[in-house]
Amino acid sequence: MRCRSRYSLVLFGILAASTIVTSQPAAASELAYDGFSPSFPVVGNGGTGFSAAWAGSSGYFTPLASSLCYARLPVSPGSISASSASPVTGTFASRNLSQPLGTDNSTVYLSFLVQPRGPLSTGVYEFFGLSLSGSLNTLFIGKPGMDATEQYVLETYGGAGQVPSGSPVVAEHTALLVVKAQFLPGNDVFTLYINPTPGRPEPSSGVVKSDLDLGLVSSLSVGGVVATSQFTIDEIRIGTTYADVVPAAANPFSNPADCAGEGF
Repeated sequence: MRCRSRYSLVLFGILAASTIVTSQPAAASELAYDGFSPSFPVVGNGGTGFSAAWAGSSGYFTPLASSLCYARLPVSPGSISASSASPVTGTFASRNLSQPLGTDNSTVYLSFLVQPRGPLSTGVYEFFGLSLSGSLNTLFIGKPGMDATEQYVLETYGGAGQVPSGSPVVAEHTALLVVKAQFLPGNDVFTLYINPTPGRPEPSSGVVKSDLDLGLVSSLSVGGVVATSQFTIDEIRIGTTYADVVPAAANPFSNPADCAGEGF
């Protein structure tokens, strides 16, 4: 069995979001949640399951009063959006978890909403998403920037071991990204589901990445680099079951007019 440090390098990922559908209920096995209250980044300390506020270039994120809409997924008010005028600069923020993830032979689920705002540029190093920062490596989940891939992927942060999902990144469309993380002695196993239906059982299959050992995960990060558009991320959930991170609301939307962008 390998030894896992309780500290991890803080790298980055991405986030931004919008609108309200229903208040976020507490789940018995939910480990962390952040729906980005409208006060972000003035406070940046909302949600549960974290030991500190967001840090890094969180001041460059724009807080939105609305939340990203996704059919039947409960969301809370607020989200964050980021943009960059240069393909070589970006906006990133990280946050420490109250308790690290990654004990051998444990399983954790993660979900978040993401939406590219405006046209996607081509031929530039443009990416956005969320990262899990471990003591040994970092996992990136989102739109990659190493090539012209316009689909959501799993990859080792920096572009190695990229596993395409086959699901395209579409401007002005909200995507629900869900990752099942199985922490093992040696390489871990990560399964990515794109746009599952809230309230239904876990999908029988997804795309799998199994060439990465994260170690203990003590923080997550959001962010990215865009050249001509911006991105929004919302509703980060971490739990011990699939139902924790893909819950179902009673109504598809509370008021679509309040949405920063509809998923479909």
